[in-house]
Amino acid sequence: MFFGSGIHKEMTKEIIKTLPKRDQDQVFQGLYDKGYSVPDISKATDIPAPTLYNRIDAHRGRKEGKLAG
Repeated sequence: MFFGSGIHKEMTKEIIKTLPKRDQDQVFQGLYDKGYSVPDISKATDIPAPTLYNRIDAHRGRKEGKLAG
């Protein structure tokens, strides 16, 4: 697991929770782009996989919109 275990995993989850939603989505997109699966990200963050799929897709759409505009 990429977040480690024990206290490191818990601290990472808490730090991600403090980020604005858009920044969280950027983190999730970055992890996904690096080859981590949505189920792995879901397990590490306790965010349901369907929610992560939606958030990654939404972030990708915002990113593409910036490139076009």
